[in-house]
Amino acid sequence: MLARIADLTPREREVLALIGQGKRSKQIALHINRSVRTVHGHTAAISRKLSSATRAEMVRIALLSGLLPQAASAN
Repeated sequence: MLARIADLTPREREVLALIGQGKRSKQIALHINRSVRTVHGHTAAISRKLSSATRAEMVRIALLSGLLPQAASAN
């Protein structure tokens, strides 16, 4: 799993982190100062490299690999 994360470019890691924060494509595009179409391209590349079909799967892989911080558990 870590090998798949290592295949991501710095920009793809940034986009994945923003996806993990629950941002939509338009919000990500504004944040990274690129078009929505470019964000869709990054998302497709991330999906391909992580072998994931959905954004939820991408986020799960990123969480398990340590790329995204774990949410505090509510006890």
